[in-house]
Amino acid sequence: MAVEVSGQRILSGSHALILRFFTLIVIFYHLYTVQFGQPQVLIFRSIHVGMYTALVFLAYGFLRGREGSRIPWYDFVLAGIALIPAAYVYLDYDRISLRYPYVEPLETMDWIVGLTVMVLATEACRRALGLTLTLMLAFFLGHALFGPYFPGVLNQPAIGVERIIDHTFMTTAGIYGSLTGLSATYVLMFVLFGAILDCAQGGKFFMNASALLAGRLKGGAGKVAVFASGLFGSISGSAVANVYATGSFTIPLMIRTGFRPRFAAAIEAIASSSGQLVPPIMGSAAFLIADFTGTAYFEVVKAAIIPAYLYLFAVYMMVHLEAAKNDIPAMGEDLIANAKKDFFRYAHLGVPLVVIVYLLIEGRSPYNAAYWGIITTIVLAQIFPATRMNLRGILEAFETGGRIIAPIAMSLFVAAMIISTIELTGLGLRFTALLLSVTNGDLVITLLLVMVSCIILGMGLPTAAAYIIVAIFAAPALVKLGISPLSAHLFVFYYAIVSAITPPIAVAAYAAGSIAGEKSLQAVGFTAMRLGVAVYLVPFMFIATPALILNAGWAEVAQAVLTASLGIVALAAAAQAYLVMPAHVLERVVLLAAAICLLLGGLRTDIAGLVLVACVVLLQYRRKSSTNPPAQAAGSTDIP
Repeated sequence: MAVEVSGQRILSGSHALILRFFTLIVIFYHLYTVQFGQPQVLIFRSIHVGMYTALVFLAYGFLRGREGSRIPWYDFVLAGIALIPAAYVYLDYDRISLRYPYVEPLETMDWIVGLTVMVLATEACRRALGLTLTLMLAFFLGHALFGPYFPGVLNQPAIGVERIIDHTFMTTAGIYGSLTGLSATYVLMFVLFGAILDCAQGGKFFMNASALLAGRLKGGAGKVAVFASGLFGSISGSAVANVYATGSFTIPLMIRTGFRPRFAAAIEAIASSSGQLVPPIMGSAAFLIADFTGTAYFEVVKAAIIPAYLYLFAVYMMVHLEAAKNDIPAMGEDLIANAKKDFFRYAHLGVPLVVIVYLLIEGRSPYNAAYWGIITTIVLAQIFPATRMNLRGILEAFETGGRIIAPIAMSLFVAAMIISTIELTGLGLRFTALLLSVTNGDLVITLLLVMVSCIILGMGLPTAAAYIIVAIFAAPALVKLGISPLSAHLFVFYYAIVSAITPPIAVAAYAAGSIAGEKSLQAVGFTAMRLGVAVYLVPFMFIATPALILNAGWAEVAQAVLTASLGIVALAAAAQAYLVMPAHVLERVVLLAAAICLLLGGLRTDIAGLVLVACVVLLQYRRKSSTNPPAQAAGSTDIP
């Protein structure tokens, strides 16, 4: 059976075999380097770039929607040419590694091969991801080449083509820089691990575990969607892939149990986007944040724990209040019984996660831990009948993983070229100064402007690429205002994720809407935005209260988590117009005021927020008891 990956060619016959064979070569090469060691950095990264650029030319058509069932001859040619730069670096490695960059002039072949790798990687990125990153790279290259013609703060001396090629191709500061290194190691291994776990029915493990955890609660189907999507999304690393993997089960189940189709789609979209915040894997993003901030991987994971909890809790409360308002029941006992039976059939697929966490705690590199997670998954899948895969199934899992990685890898290659160009021009520093001059250094205004920028820049891009772009421009401005680098990068990363549920390009919401059968996908996006109102505020909470990223004592952390959680309840109740019972307009205003007080993080505001919430709860209980008076005791009589 041919493997299908969204946006890629659906090939048949010998062409499908060629793509499968080449993809397996790519994957087995990278697995080999984990087991037996990598070659020199420049050689290893150039091979990674060459392989994945070639793979994109084989897997993607020149125009989206016209992929065809065969690979045209010119794409075979382009794939072959894409491998030449790697061969060039390998064969001439001694000269390239020993030369003095920017001092020794480039040879003619350096020019030709350097331009070749830059042009082909850019075109491959356009095919895999569209024009967004390609146009951004074109802008920054144009700025580097024609700086004297740009106005105002963008005006600068021109940088020659030779220096750009030297920096981008002949050193480890450009396309063969640290981002490509992350792509070839951490990102590749964890995405591959997620793909193989999914092919081994790992999604059923998360789904059944979530059903046992939340299925008996009111609105159980919606709560199962929250937990399952959060857990699986941590591994898959893609909001859209997560929607299709878990939403194909949870969305129909939510609709059958009483949730409106639009609500079900919106909740699945929000929950699926959360996974990349969920430790310990965070959809591979933890490694990118660690690289950008120079922070240890475990420090990133620790800092993300409470923001991830607050995100999922905010979605959970929206589901809970919707279920309470519309009296939506729990999942049926037959479904719970099936989930319990299936849980034990698939429980062994939780072991690879334990192996990865154990190896990380033991001090192994995440790259190595993911590799052993892959090996453990394959071995355990073969032992148990419910997940057993034959050789063909295993190879299809490797092919699926290898092809899923392609667009992520291309986004990182082009992002690496963008960063290297910005390093040459120094535009990043000037952008920070420009941003701060616009906001006059006001922290709140800067945060709001950065939030909007992150959402806009992140629309339609893989989270890794979206994060990298916003990390270049937005995070330094926040650091300049005194926010810690880790807090600043978590802030921009969070909003790069939220862009997947924000119209007009709410890709996760549109994917969920298509499963729910909604005709107006834009309406699903706006519903997701409304239901995610608390989600949009979480980053401001951990900026205002550093205790929420564990940057305080345990007593302060506990207080911050408690008041933040209550603030989310109040905000969700205001948005849903329901707490103990339907809320009047005035009660919603009071709940909104309470939420703002509780989310600000100060002791006085916390007390004020608690008092306001308590007032609304007491008023609603009083109104509820007067609306539904207790039945009179038997034998009593009414007194006229």
